Amino acid sequence: QPDCGAGSCHPALGDLLQGRSKQLTASSTCGMSSPQKYCIIGYLEAEEKCFLCDSRYPYNPYTQHNSHMVENVITTFEPERKKKWWQSENGIDHVSIRLDLETLFQFSHLILTFKTFRPAAMLVERSTDFGQTWKVFRYFAHDCAASFPNISSGPAKSVGDVVCDSRYSDIEPSTEGEVVLKALDPSFEIENPYVPYIQDLITLTNLRINFTKLHTLGDALLGRRHSDPLEKYYYAIYEMVVRGSCFCNGHASQCDSMQNLRGDVFHHSGMVHGRCICHHNTEGFSCERCKDFYNDAPWRPAEGTQDNACKRCNCNSHSSRCHFDMAVYQASGGVSGGVCEDCQDNTTGQHCHRCKPSFYQDPLKAISDPQPCLPCNCAPEGTLPEGVCESRTDPALGTVAGRCPCKENVEGARCDKCKANYYGLSSSDPLGCQPCNCDPLGTLPFSVCDPATGECLCQRFTTGQRCERCLAGYWGLGNSLYGCSPCDCDIGGSQNNLCSLKDGQCQCLPNIVSRQCNEPAPGFFFLPLDYYIYEAEHARPLSGSAPLGAMQFGQDSDLAVVFRQPSAGRAVTWTGHGFARVPSGAGLRFAISNVPFAMDFDITIRYEPEVLVMSCVSCDVVIGAGSILIAILQSPVCLEPGTEYFVDVYFSQPSASDKNSKSFILIDSVSSSATSPLRWGLKFLGSLLDPSLAGLSSSGNFPSIWPREMELFCTSSNRRGLSGQLWWPASFREPSSNASKVIASAWIGQFLALMPHSNIKQ
Repeated sequence: QPDCGAGSCHPALGDLLQGRSKQLTASSTCGMSSPQKYCIIGYLEAEEKCFLCDSRYPYNPYTQHNSHMVENVITTFEPERKKKWWQSENGIDHVSIRLDLETLFQFSHLILTFKTFRPAAMLVERSTDFGQTWKVFRYFAHDCAASFPNISSGPAKSVGDVVCDSRYSDIEPSTEGEVVLKALDPSFEIENPYVPYIQDLITLTNLRINFTKLHTLGDALLGRRHSDPLEKYYYAIYEMVVRGSCFCNGHASQCDSMQNLRGDVFHHSGMVHGRCICHHNTEGFSCERCKDFYNDAPWRPAEGTQDNACKRCNCNSHSSRCHFDMAVYQASGGVSGGVCEDCQDNTTGQHCHRCKPSFYQDPLKAISDPQPCLPCNCAPEGTLPEGVCESRTDPALGTVAGRCPCKENVEGARCDKCKANYYGLSSSDPLGCQPCNCDPLGTLPFSVCDPATGECLCQRFTTGQRCERCLAGYWGLGNSLYGCSPCDCDIGGSQNNLCSLKDGQCQCLPNIVSRQCNEPAPGFFFLPLDYYIYEAEHARPLSGSAPLGAMQFGQDSDLAVVFRQPSAGRAVTWTGHGFARVPSGAGLRFAISNVPFAMDFDITIRYEPEVLVMSCVSCDVVIGAGSILIAILQSPVCLEPGTEYFVDVYFSQPSASDKNSKSFILIDSVSSSATSPLRWGLKFLGSLLDPSLAGLSSSGNFPSIWPREMELFCTSSNRRGLSGQLWWPASFREPSSNASKVIASAWIGQFLALMPHSNIKQ
C-alpha cells in the first residue's frame, strides 16, 4: 500500500542481517587469534581429515577459504555458499551470537541452518531497550527436563507462553539441520496485533542466540590417536536468516536509512532500513507519535481499514502549538482533546476562541480573523486618572465598548486626540492638550494644528509636528517659495534621494563627488556605453561564404591589419592600432568572454570606407578615408557571464556582372549583443552601405564594386545544435555606371563593442 490511504499499511519483510555484518557478533569463533585444528565426525580414523580454521581475516574463496567468521552466515546466494560458514572454538558449550539493531524493528521469524549437529540445548532472547534487559523467546533442547528443568515442555497455551521445544534438537540430521522460531505462533488467532503484550512479542532492538550444550557421541567414536577428543565438537552454521521489517505502527509502507548510518548500508540494496516514511500525520522512527500541531485526538496505531490518522488542532489561526489532554478529550465526548498553547493576537481558551481580559472582539470580525480582538486600554495621556474603558455597548446605559473617560481638551473613544485647535497630548497636562505652536517658516499662513495629532498644516515639502523640518528628499527650510528645495540627487551617482537638511549634500557612491553626486572624483571616470570594445585587429579572419552550414572553423588565413598613426590636423577616428582589411566574401570572428553580468546588449560595428582607385575616368561619388561609419544591430540580444561567444561578420561577393572588380572589407570594430547560452546562430543580412537601414553617418552613392550585403553571425563556443536564423533584410543603393574604373575598394573595421541596450540615436 504505497500511499497508505485506505487504512493501515506495513513495510515488506526482509532479512534484517543484510547490510549489518558489523552489527553481528559471536562470543566464540575459531582461529581468531591463531589457526586452530578441528576434525569432522565422519573422518575419525584418518588423520588427514582434520582441518585448520584461520579466521584472522575475512573469508575469501581464493586466499582465505579457511576463515569462518560470524559474518559468513549472512545470506549471499553465491555459488560457494556451502563452502563458507561460521564455526565456534572447539569444545565450548556456552556460545552466543548477537545482532544489535539501530532502532526498534518488527520481528517475524528466525531460521538457522547448521553445518554440524544442531545444539543439544539453546535459547533465543530479545531486547527492546538496546540490550539493557532481555526476555526469552523460546527454549530448545534434546532433553528439556535435563537442560531447562523449570521450563514447561508442553505445548503453549497462549501466544505469549515461553516453553521448551524439543523438535529442533535431535542429533539427526548431522548437517543442514534447521532451527526455526516464529515470533507469533500461527496456531493462535490474534485479534488486535497492536495491544502492548503482542507488540512486546514482535518488536526488538537486539536478538541473542545462546547455545548452552553440544551434542557428543561418546569417547568410543573419537579414536585413540586423538589427544583432544573435543576437536570433534563445536558449533557451525551455514546460514542465519532473521526476517522482519521496520516497525511503523501501521502508518508507513516504506522505510529509509537512519541518519548518520554508516557501514555497508550503501552496498546492500536488500537492506531493511529502520526509519519509517510516515503517513497519517505521524512522525518518529516508528511513526510512534503525532506530528506537531496534530494532537486533537490521541495517537493510535492504524488497524485494518482504520488509518487512525492524527487530527490537526483547531486554534483559529492564533497558535502553531498544541498538546493533547485526555481529560479535555473525554469531557468533549471524544470530539477534541487538543489544547492550544501560547495563543496570539490577544486570544485565549482551548482553541484560542475568545479574547483576553481587557480586550473585546471586533463585532465586524470572526474570531479566526488575524486581528479579532481590539484593546480597550485607554491612552493614559488623555484619560482621567480613575478612568477605565466601558466594557460593552449598552444603548440603555449609553455606553460603548472600549470608550474611555477623557480630559477636558481631549476627545476620541480612547482619549487619544486633542480637540480642535489644540495639540500636544500629554499625561502631565491636567487638561490633556495645549494650544498650537507651529513654525512660521514651514507653516501655511492662518493655518491651525491638526486636532488629532497636533501637527501643523505645513507648506509644500515640509513636515514635522510643527512643520519644523523638510520632507525626505528636500532641504533648506525657508529658502524657497515652497518652504524647501528638492535634493535632486543623481539617480546613478547617489545612494538614495536623501540629502543633508542644512546644505543639500547628497549621499554619493564611492568615487563620486559634487552636491548632487553627478561628477566623478579626481582620478576616476564614468564608463561609456561602448566600454566593452573588441578590436578588429584581435579578431580572427574567416574565409568562405556566410551560411552556417558552410562555416569552416580552424582553416582561416592571417589577418591583414592597416595601422594608423595620429597626425596633426586629423581627427582620431579609430581605437587600438588601426583597422583590419577583409576581402569580399570573407569575414571576421570576434571572441567575447568577459560579459560582466546577464543583460541585453546592442551590437555595434564601427568602420571607415577606403577606396583604392588605380584608374578612375569618372566616378559619381568617392568617399574619402576617415569618414566615420557606425552600424547598430536593430535587435538587442542577451549575454550571460561564464560563456564564451563568437560574433562573425561576413561580406558577400560582388555581383557576377562586376567581373573586373575585387573588393575588400576593412573592419574597424563591431558593437554586438548576444544571447546566452547560444545553441543557435543569429544571421543578419543587410547593407551597411544604406544609412537609413544600418544607422550609418555617411551619405551619397557608392561604387559598384563595394560589397552588396553583410552577414553577421553570433554564436557561442558550443557549436553543437545550431538551429534557427534571424534575418536582417538587405538594402543597398544601385551604383553608378561610371565607376567601372575602380578596381579595388575596402572597408576599414575598427572595433566591436558591447553596449547595454537602450534607444540609441545615430
